[in-house]
Amino acid sequence: MAAQPIPSLLAERLSETARRLQTARRVALAALDVDETTWEYAGRTWSWPAGEARTYFHELAPGEAQVLERASERYGTRRVGVGTGRVAVELPPGAVDGDEPSVAKLARYGPSAEMGAGKPQNRREQALWETVESHPFLPVLAADDDGDWLVMPRATVPPPSADRETAMSRIRRALAAHDDAFHFDELKPENVGRYDGRYWIVDYGRPPGEPRFVEPP
Repeated sequence: MAAQPIPSLLAERLSETARRLQTARRVALAALDVDETTWEYAGRTWSWPAGEARTYFHELAPGEAQVLERASERYGTRRVGVGTGRVAVELPPGAVDGDEPSVAKLARYGPSAEMGAGKPQNRREQALWETVESHPFLPVLAADDDGDWLVMPRATVPPPSADRETAMSRIRRALAAHDDAFHFDELKPENVGRYDGRYWIVDYGRPPGEPRFVEPP
Protein backbone atom coordinates (compact mmCIF):
# COMPACT_ATOMS: atom_id res chain seq x y z
CA MET A 1 0.00 0.00 0.00
CA ALA A 2 2.31 2.75 -1.20
CA ALA A 3 1.43 6.39 -0.53
CA GLN A 4 -0.98 7.70 -3.15
CA PRO A 5 -1.55 11.17 -4.62
CA ILE A 6 -4.36 13.13 -3.01
CA PRO A 7 -6.48 15.91 -4.54
CA SER A 8 -4.21 18.79 -5.46
CA LEU A 9 -6.39 21.35 -3.65
CA LEU A 10 -6.13 19.37 -0.40
CA ALA A 11 -2.37 19.05 -0.82
CA GLU A 12 -2.08 22.82 -1.33
CA ARG A 13 -4.17 23.50 1.77
CA LEU A 14 -2.11 21.16 3.92
CA SER A 15 1.15 22.66 2.66
CA GLU A 16 -0.07 26.20 3.26
CA THR A 17 -1.24 25.37 6.78
CA ALA A 18 1.97 23.55 7.69
CA ARG A 19 4.14 26.42 6.47
CA ARG A 20 2.07 28.97 8.36
CA LEU A 21 2.37 26.77 11.42
CA GLN A 22 6.16 26.64 11.11
CA THR A 23 6.43 30.39 10.66
CA ALA A 24 4.23 31.05 13.69
CA ARG A 25 6.36 28.91 15.99
CA ARG A 26 9.63 30.33 14.63
CA VAL A 27 8.41 33.88 15.24
CA ALA A 28 7.16 33.00 18.74
CA LEU A 29 10.46 31.41 19.73
CA ALA A 30 12.47 34.30 18.35
CA ALA A 31 10.44 36.76 20.43
CA LEU A 32 11.25 35.02 23.72
CA ASP A 33 14.07 36.62 25.67
CA VAL A 34 15.90 33.56 26.98
CA ASP A 35 19.53 32.50 26.83
CA GLU A 36 20.52 29.48 24.80
CA THR A 37 21.50 26.52 26.94
CA THR A 38 24.02 23.87 25.92
CA TRP A 39 24.74 20.50 27.50
CA GLU A 40 26.60 17.28 26.77
CA TYR A 41 24.78 14.00 26.23
CA ALA A 42 25.58 10.79 24.35
CA GLY A 43 28.88 12.22 23.15
CA ARG A 44 27.29 15.29 21.58
CA THR A 45 26.73 18.91 22.45
CA TRP A 46 23.03 19.82 22.48
CA SER A 47 21.51 23.26 22.52
CA TRP A 48 18.06 24.72 23.04
CA PRO A 49 17.08 28.01 24.60
CA ALA A 50 15.95 27.08 28.14
CA GLY A 51 16.24 23.39 27.30
CA GLU A 52 13.30 21.08 26.73
CA ALA A 53 11.23 23.11 29.18
CA ARG A 54 11.24 26.13 26.87
CA THR A 55 7.89 27.75 26.23
CA TYR A 56 6.15 26.36 23.12
CA PHE A 57 8.26 23.20 23.11
CA HIS A 58 5.28 20.99 23.88
CA GLU A 59 2.29 23.35 23.81
CA LEU A 60 1.22 25.47 20.86
CA ALA A 61 2.39 29.03 20.49
CA PRO A 62 -0.48 31.53 20.18
CA GLY A 63 0.25 32.01 16.49
CA GLU A 64 0.16 28.27 15.89
CA ALA A 65 -3.24 28.03 17.54
CA GLN A 66 -4.50 30.81 15.30
CA VAL A 67 -3.22 29.03 12.19
CA LEU A 68 -5.06 25.86 13.19
CA GLU A 69 -8.25 27.77 14.01
CA ARG A 70 -8.11 29.40 10.58
CA ALA A 71 -7.67 26.03 8.89
CA SER A 72 -10.57 24.61 10.87
CA GLU A 73 -12.86 27.43 9.80
CA ARG A 74 -11.80 27.43 6.14
CA TYR A 75 -11.09 23.77 5.44
CA GLY A 76 -12.99 21.81 8.08
CA THR A 77 -9.96 20.24 9.78
CA ARG A 78 -10.03 19.41 13.50
CA ARG A 79 -7.01 19.29 15.80
CA VAL A 80 -6.71 15.90 17.51
CA GLY A 81 -3.16 15.92 18.88
CA VAL A 82 -0.06 18.05 19.50
CA GLY A 83 3.46 16.64 19.66
CA THR A 84 6.87 18.21 19.98
CA GLY A 85 7.38 18.27 16.23
CA ARG A 86 3.94 17.81 14.70
CA VAL A 87 0.26 18.59 15.02
CA ALA A 88 -2.31 15.96 14.01
CA VAL A 89 -5.53 17.24 12.42
CA GLU A 90 -8.48 15.12 11.37
CA LEU A 91 -9.48 15.77 7.77
CA PRO A 92 -13.09 16.29 6.66
CA PRO A 93 -14.97 13.15 5.55
CA GLY A 94 -14.18 12.24 1.96
CA ALA A 95 -11.04 14.38 1.82
CA VAL A 96 -9.00 11.30 0.88
CA ASP A 97 -10.26 8.40 -1.25
CA GLY A 98 -12.55 6.10 0.70
CA ASP A 99 -14.88 6.65 3.62
CA GLU A 100 -12.38 6.01 6.41
CA PRO A 101 -11.46 8.93 8.69
CA SER A 102 -7.94 10.21 8.06
CA VAL A 103 -5.44 12.40 9.88
CA ALA A 104 -2.76 14.74 8.57
CA LYS A 105 0.43 15.28 10.55
CA LEU A 106 1.53 18.88 10.02
CA ALA A 107 5.19 19.64 10.68
CA ARG A 108 6.07 22.27 13.30
CA TYR A 109 9.23 24.36 13.29
CA GLY A 110 12.25 23.40 15.40
CA PRO A 111 15.95 24.27 15.31
CA SER A 112 16.82 20.63 14.59
CA ALA A 113 15.34 17.17 14.24
CA GLU A 114 16.21 16.54 17.88
CA MET A 115 14.62 19.76 19.04
CA GLY A 116 11.19 20.07 17.54
CA ALA A 117 11.50 19.99 13.74
CA GLY A 118 8.63 17.94 12.34
CA LYS A 119 9.64 17.77 8.69
CA PRO A 120 12.41 15.18 9.25
CA GLN A 121 9.93 13.08 11.26
CA ASN A 122 7.43 13.11 8.41
CA ARG A 123 10.09 12.23 5.86
CA ARG A 124 11.32 9.43 8.10
CA GLU A 125 7.83 7.91 8.45
CA GLN A 126 7.24 8.15 4.72
CA ALA A 127 10.55 6.43 3.95
CA LEU A 128 10.03 3.68 6.52
CA TRP A 129 6.50 2.96 5.32
CA GLU A 130 7.68 2.79 1.70
CA THR A 131 10.25 0.22 2.82
CA VAL A 132 8.03 -1.93 5.04
CA GLU A 133 4.44 -1.31 3.85
CA SER A 134 2.98 -3.63 6.47
CA HIS A 135 1.79 -4.04 10.04
CA PRO A 136 2.64 -2.85 12.69
CA PHE A 137 3.43 0.54 11.10
CA LEU A 138 0.29 2.59 10.51
CA PRO A 139 0.00 3.15 6.74
CA VAL A 140 1.06 6.42 5.14
CA LEU A 141 -1.75 7.18 2.69
CA ALA A 142 -0.15 10.26 1.16
CA ALA A 143 2.82 12.50 1.89
CA ASP A 144 4.50 15.72 0.87
CA ASP A 145 8.00 15.01 -0.40
CA ASP A 146 9.38 18.01 1.50
CA GLY A 147 7.97 16.70 4.79
CA ASP A 148 5.45 19.46 5.50
CA TRP A 149 2.67 16.89 6.00
CA LEU A 150 1.67 13.28 5.66
CA VAL A 151 -1.72 11.56 5.86
CA MET A 152 -2.54 8.39 7.80
CA PRO A 153 -5.77 6.57 8.71
CA ARG A 154 -7.47 7.81 11.87
CA ALA A 155 -6.59 5.35 14.65
CA THR A 156 -7.98 5.21 18.19
CA VAL A 157 -5.15 6.27 20.50
CA PRO A 158 -4.16 5.11 23.09
CA PRO A 159 -5.47 1.57 23.70
CA PRO A 160 -8.13 1.37 26.45
CA SER A 161 -6.67 0.60 29.87
CA ALA A 162 -8.24 -2.87 29.93
CA ASP A 163 -6.60 -3.76 26.59
CA ARG A 164 -3.32 -1.92 27.01
CA GLU A 165 -1.14 -4.79 28.16
CA THR A 166 -2.40 -7.06 25.37
CA ALA A 167 -2.00 -4.33 22.76
CA MET A 168 1.57 -3.53 23.79
CA SER A 169 2.51 -7.21 23.85
CA ARG A 170 1.20 -7.72 20.34
CA ILE A 171 3.03 -4.66 19.07
CA ARG A 172 6.30 -5.79 20.65
CA ARG A 173 6.04 -9.15 18.88
CA ALA A 174 5.23 -7.50 15.57
CA LEU A 175 8.17 -5.11 15.93
CA ALA A 176 10.68 -7.89 16.56
CA ALA A 177 11.41 -8.14 12.84
CA HIS A 178 12.05 -4.38 12.64
CA ASP A 179 14.15 -3.68 15.73
CA ASP A 180 16.82 -2.10 13.54
CA ALA A 181 14.32 0.41 12.11
CA PHE A 182 12.31 1.50 15.11
CA HIS A 183 13.43 3.65 18.05
CA PHE A 184 12.96 1.56 21.20
CA ASP A 185 11.66 4.32 23.46
CA GLU A 186 8.87 5.27 21.04
CA LEU A 187 7.07 2.08 22.06
CA LYS A 188 4.59 3.56 24.53
CA PRO A 189 0.78 3.57 24.78
CA GLU A 190 0.38 7.10 23.37
CA ASN A 191 2.09 5.93 20.17
CA VAL A 192 -0.11 2.86 19.71
CA GLY A 193 -3.60 2.96 18.17
CA ARG A 194 -6.35 0.65 16.97
CA TYR A 195 -7.22 0.66 13.28
CA ASP A 196 -8.87 -1.94 11.06
CA GLY A 197 -9.22 -4.40 13.94
CA ARG A 198 -5.54 -4.36 14.92
CA TYR A 199 -3.10 -2.31 16.98
CA TRP A 200 -0.46 -0.29 15.12
CA ILE A 201 2.46 2.05 15.80
CA VAL A 202 1.08 5.46 14.88
CA ASP A 203 4.27 7.47 15.47
CA TYR A 204 7.55 6.10 14.13
CA GLY A 205 9.32 9.18 12.85
CA ARG A 206 12.43 9.03 15.06
CA PRO A 207 15.46 7.21 13.63
CA PRO A 208 16.67 4.16 15.57
CA GLY A 209 19.46 4.86 18.02
CA GLU A 210 18.91 8.61 18.17
CA PRO A 211 19.45 9.91 21.74
CA ARG A 212 16.28 10.84 23.55
CA PHE A 213 15.47 14.42 24.57
CA VAL A 214 16.99 15.16 27.97
CA GLU A 215 16.88 17.99 30.43
CA PRO A 216 20.16 19.93 30.60
CA PRO A 217 22.18 19.41 33.79
